[in-house]
Amino acid sequence: MYFITALVCTAIAATLWFFFRDRKALHLDFLTIIYGAASLMWTIDVIFTAAEGEAPLTFEPLDGQIALWTVLGGLFLWMIISFIFNHKDKTVEAK
Repeated sequence: MYFITALVCTAIAATLWFFFRDRKALHLDFLTIIYGAASLMWTIDVIFTAAEGEAPLTFEPLDGQIALWTVLGGLFLWMIISFIFNHKDKTVEAK
């Protein structure tokens, strides 16, 4: 479930970046990279889980919590990066 959630978040972030790429202050490219990296990580996890003979995709309550933390962690990291870059741009403009 967390793998599918990361893929959906990557697709949404990439679509938002494509349509709003002229708004550089949003830093949607970083959001796309963050969720893309999470998708790559969960892809590798699914491959190794399948290689061990277990079910690669499960829908258990713990998977829902992992998916929620993936989404919230990506958004939190994106907000921090956006704040840092937007604050940096304002201090450069003030000088």
